Amino acid sequence: MKGITNLRLKLRDRFQRVYTEDLIRISRVRRAKQIFPLKAPQSLPLTNDQKKEISSYWKQYRNIDGLMHWFAFYNASCQDKSKLKYYIPDGVYFSEIDTQFTSPRRSEQLDDKNLYDLFFNGVKMPRTVMRIQQGELFDENYHLITLDQAIELCREAGQVVCKVTRDSAGGHGVYFFDFPATPLEDFKQWLIKHKNIDINVQEVIQQHECLNKIHKDSINSVRIMSLLLDGEVHILSSILRMGINGARVDNASSGGIMSGVTIDGQLGEYAYDERGNRWSVHPQGTVFKDTKIVGVDKCCDIIRSVAGRMCSTSKLISWDFTIGPDGEPILIEVNLTYGGVVIHQLCNGPIFGDMTDEMLTRIYKRNK
Repeated sequence: MKGITNLRLKLRDRFQRVYTEDLIRISRVRRAKQIFPLKAPQSLPLTNDQKKEISSYWKQYRNIDGLMHWFAFYNASCQDKSKLKYYIPDGVYFSEIDTQFTSPRRSEQLDDKNLYDLFFNGVKMPRTVMRIQQGELFDENYHLITLDQAIELCREAGQVVCKVTRDSAGGHGVYFFDFPATPLEDFKQWLIKHKNIDINVQEVIQQHECLNKIHKDSINSVRIMSLLLDGEVHILSSILRMGINGARVDNASSGGIMSGVTIDGQLGEYAYDERGNRWSVHPQGTVFKDTKIVGVDKCCDIIRSVAGRMCSTSKLISWDFTIGPDGEPILIEVNLTYGGVVIHQLCNGPIFGDMTDEMLTRIYKRNK
């Protein structure tokens, strides 16, 4: 039994090392491609008393000494220092928590935007104009169509956004076309070039005026993390993701910023980027603490009603909604695994809040 336990610990530590190495590799790739400037994270050094408190709390679960830099990172944004020990380091979250409540291997197949019309029937989403699946062209109802028919459907739609259906994290793999400004022959060649990539082509949607006022050039979205546990859907954290400076996407990894948002729509006092830099005013002028977003409560109601549909694949889901001009939520994307925790904890504090003790006890008891 001791040998099996040691093997599990070695495998867990190897997973964390690989995960950390992947983060470094991805950061280097982003820097090389100049997706966004790579800056050192904003941190506040821990005092000796803070280190002792954090180590004392975590020792009942695991050794945390090699991950103290994460607590220093959150120390800069944490308002209540007594809760600092409850923050979940990134590597721990992905290797030991996310994998407890999601099935990454199954999610890889089901986390596909071309399947949303099947999985989330009855939920308002951007209308699909056409789709590419495994080299074949389909209309919104999954009927086979020709290349010329696909082009005509997009031309009739006027403005379309083409999204790679899987592995499009960070807003990458998103393309915009505007007809008739885009020559049809150019679009035809684009479709031919991308025919072996699964793509969902949607009508460009409009967002509510409260979101337009913040940043009109991007569709700004509410990211909500939910957990299905013991027969109840818990809303763990909600944030508003915003584009800045004319960007077409709102993703943090593409330079966007995020602010916490309550269920009644009130934004937090500050917004952050993924490196921990802080703003009290949006670069385009919105004062966050004076701003409310409509429809956040309705987003949560939708999540509670449909989260069970994905239970066999994931109980820990990150949902992206925008709010339409009529104040009704529009589901944009569903992340069944690896939804990310840093942006939530920067904006709203420890991801599990008052449930932290219960969650860590449950997770590490199961691991043992």
